[in-house]
Amino acid sequence: MTESKARSQTTDDSQMTTDNERHQWWRQTSTWVVVVAVVALGAVGSWALSNDNSSTTTDTSTALSFTEVRRTTLEDITTLDGTLGFVAGDPLVYAGSPDGIVTITTGASGTITSLPDEGTTIGEGGVLYTLDEQPVILLFGDVPAYRSLNTRTTDGTDVLQVEEALARLGYDEDEDLSLDGDFTTATRNSIRELQDDLGIDDTGALARGTYVFAEGPVFVAETLVDAGSPVNPGVPIIAPSTLPSGTVTATASEGDILGHTDTLFVVEGNPVTLFVTDIPFYRTLSVGSIGADVQVLEESLMNLGFDASGGLVVDSTFDDATKQALVAWQESIDAPMDGVLNIGEVMVTEDAIRVAASHIGIGTRVEQGTMILTPSTSTSVVSVRLPANDQELFVVGDSVTVVMPNGDNESASVTSVGTIAIRSQEFGTYFEVEVTLNRQGAAAGLDEAPVDVDIVEDRVENVLTVPVAALLALAEGGYAVEIDTGSHQTKLVRVETGMYADGSVEISSSELEDGMMVVVP
Repeated sequence: MTESKARSQTTDDSQMTTDNERHQWWRQTSTWVVVVAVVALGAVGSWALSNDNSSTTTDTSTALSFTEVRRTTLEDITTLDGTLGFVAGDPLVYAGSPDGIVTITTGASGTITSLPDEGTTIGEGGVLYTLDEQPVILLFGDVPAYRSLNTRTTDGTDVLQVEEALARLGYDEDEDLSLDGDFTTATRNSIRELQDDLGIDDTGALARGTYVFAEGPVFVAETLVDAGSPVNPGVPIIAPSTLPSGTVTATASEGDILGHTDTLFVVEGNPVTLFVTDIPFYRTLSVGSIGADVQVLEESLMNLGFDASGGLVVDSTFDDATKQALVAWQESIDAPMDGVLNIGEVMVTEDAIRVAASHIGIGTRVEQGTMILTPSTSTSVVSVRLPANDQELFVVGDSVTVVMPNGDNESASVTSVGTIAIRSQEFGTYFEVEVTLNRQGAAAGLDEAPVDVDIVEDRVENVLTVPVAALLALAEGGYAVEIDTGSHQTKLVRVETGMYADGSVEISSSELEDGMMVVVP
């Protein structure tokens, strides 16, 4: 639930006057006419100024209370409920390739006529194998290939994946592909161009079994059949990853924060290390390997100081200097010193993680597909449900204040604002917002703790203010304040009002100065 409130901040504490410091004066009964009116956050009197003057003066012989006109900063603050803790992510699964595919299987019957060499990597648009001398093409996508695709095919995600792949491969020079999942003549023409480059019949259609979807490049760890083997649909052909299966002998604990090159767990003496990067490690890296994954490895070895020879160059090419540095690192973590980074020896996340829940322990057997842990953010964040009607309230980068459970105020920044509205019977429609404390130490020992998040909606600085109760509504319109002129005299002064905040109001008049005394009820 959103709660709006406002606060005022005085720029000079010496100018503040408490209720105990308010002056008491006396004044005689005046001839002003009072009309009851409800304005500006409360009920105040309605007063009439004389026709020929902008103010009226009177003696004070009845008891009056005064307070100071203050020069201050007013802030209009909105407060929302938040929860301080760690945001859980998707479980981390032991997988040797980014897509988690255990095998590449056939999609049609026939005879295997050629296979790739083990240890090679096949990229998008490449040939995985040939069936009856027809190439089976690798395309990137999440949805598996389950049907033939042609101009009579109904719309679908698989069609969209083909169109996106064709565009990435450069078969849309005229930008005719609509990339909408609709198999059009433009889709057919782009497929014909691909087929022509592969040297096969340019039918403009993709028969089931002639293409395979995977989430990334396929490293051929092992071929599972021989050339000349007859196959039916569903027969495993290629194992794209091999992982060291075995018994866990050590593992990170729940609550541990793990960063780049920290050990996640150990399988029978083989450490599995976390790499914080967005580059997948989907293949074995050894002398001769070239690619972005090699560059990440070289940068890591360089930053860790494993370049005793001084010959390591971060150039995406795995050479003898890379091998020497890798051996030195392997020795430091008690890993086999073979100078090779095998599939499964590294797991990747895009950020440092906190172990929210561990799904393995010492003695657990792990293999391809084993769930290792559920990670969470490594830093404490405040989760806020932002009501849909307040959608524009937060912008990434905004500074906010988090009121901690002990009442302390901590500065923080908005780091994420959701764009998808979430509907909940309990909370209504809202957007998810994440706020990160600038001082992480303030959250030590806290998880799932309720907090308040304050954000300033409006702010005026260096303005004159009085309590709202000091305003007098004029019969002819507008407002005035009654100031102390000294010698038991007061005077009405017309004012222009501005921002209202926390029981105070911004006022302006050429006759007012900071520190003057005004009448309050």
